[in-house]
Amino acid sequence: MGKALVKSVVENKVFPSSSVYVADIRKELLGLSAEIGVNETDNISLAKKCDIIILAVKPKDVKPVIEEIECFINERKLIISIAAGVSTSTIESFLKNIQIPIVRVMPNLNVKVNAGLLPYCLGRYASKYKELIEKIFAFSGFVFELKEEKFDAVTAISGSGPGFIFFIAEIIESVCRAKNFTAEEADLISAHIIYGSGKMLVDTKTAPKVLKEMVSSPKGTTLAGLNVFVERGLKDIFEEAIDKAETRSRELSKEFEQEQK
Repeated sequence: MGKALVKSVVENKVFPSSSVYVADIRKELLGLSAEIGVNETDNISLAKKCDIIILAVKPKDVKPVIEEIECFINERKLIISIAAGVSTSTIESFLKNIQIPIVRVMPNLNVKVNAGLLPYCLGRYASKYKELIEKIFAFSGFVFELKEEKFDAVTAISGSGPGFIFFIAEIIESVCRAKNFTAEEADLISAHIIYGSGKMLVDTKTAPKVLKEMVSSPKGTTLAGLNVFVERGLKDIFEEAIDKAETRSRELSKEFEQEQK
């Protein structure tokens, strides 16, 4: 995820590559110096040199990284975290009494193709950074501000959502293969049904219900299929899946907070 965001920033000239530094304890995962011209370094050197620090780490690694670079953090720095389940107030607590601006961003997998959803919330001391956040992430997808209290829900919907859509794609592929389409034909049909339908929603700005009705002729094939979804309670299944994902997101946040005590 971090690599995708860095590439988007550099390739779209948000910042010059010479001013971008990346660090990872797993050196084999870097390789961005030769690829896009950024500087590869370590956490401490990065914290010394950079005014904007993006924590693209797993939740369990947030506190150790903060502790490692804390001596080089001051009120002029901006910390952006994409770690799931770690609140802005929790990160602020790691920095003790320093009033550091913290921003939390929750990108989903689709940032890898610059078509992600990137909700963000501003910490107590980060109110003036709204425009900068939207500038940094604008080329990775759709960036929008969201209250932090909704982050568990948005993690379940937009964060897990691509997984749910890919599952539907997998089902379409399986149905195609069962009906003797080749693997290549099944892949093409599945991918372009989902791509085209998503593009219709985005480009036409038409409500899903209206688009659904446009393709559902009375007594036609689409309506026959949709009736099966209604009869089998597909809407209820989706709602339950999202509720389960949201519950798990809340559990992970609580587990993380307990581990820090």
